[in-house]
Amino acid sequence: MSASGGRRAKHLAFVAHEIKNPLATALWSCDLLKRMEAADRSGERATKMIDVSLRALRRMRRLVDDFFTLERLQENAYDLAREKLPVRQLVQGALEALAEKDGIATDHWAIELADDAAVSCDGDLLRRALRALLEHMARGGDDPQLSIQSRDGALHIQARTPPTPLIPPEPDERRSGEPFGTVLGFSLAARVIEGHGGKIEERDGGLLVTLPPA
Repeated sequence: MSASGGRRAKHLAFVAHEIKNPLATALWSCDLLKRMEAADRSGERATKMIDVSLRALRRMRRLVDDFFTLERLQENAYDLAREKLPVRQLVQGALEALAEKDGIATDHWAIELADDAAVSCDGDLLRRALRALLEHMARGGDDPQLSIQSRDGALHIQARTPPTPLIPPEPDERRSGEPFGTVLGFSLAARVIEGHGGKIEERDGGLLVTLPPA
């Protein structure tokens, strides 16, 4: 087997393992709903079961989406679109996704971005990468407080309670059972930013993300 084939098989086995828990959770919730009396299926308990199922299904979808995007990036099979976009717009899109899709409150975070900062990028893919990086930094504590600043063509992201480690190992070297479906997120973000000619590095207790200039 080639090196790329071995890596793909290893990642696929890892993702399949990670999917088992949320799949079991979704099936368990649906089974309980099926056994409930019809009148009870519109009650508070049923609503909670539906929410549990939806969270589990979203976790599985994110794992699968991240896996296939990561594979395409690593095989150089992803054609990056290029357009000039304001950094503020990209960060704002990532923040909105965190609040709406991940339930992370971001309105009290400190955001300091230069009005004229812009990058040449695939907007959808870079927003997705920034969302993954911000979520990684936010998972360090129960009440995440982040600061995001633009510095000389780069973003500096710091957290009051940063995750440990700040830059995680490759997904298949991490513990299994991560509850949010984000275990591939940092690797995906790193590949996206590298594909744009940028990089991620530790700096002053946070992450310094170099972005491609417009």
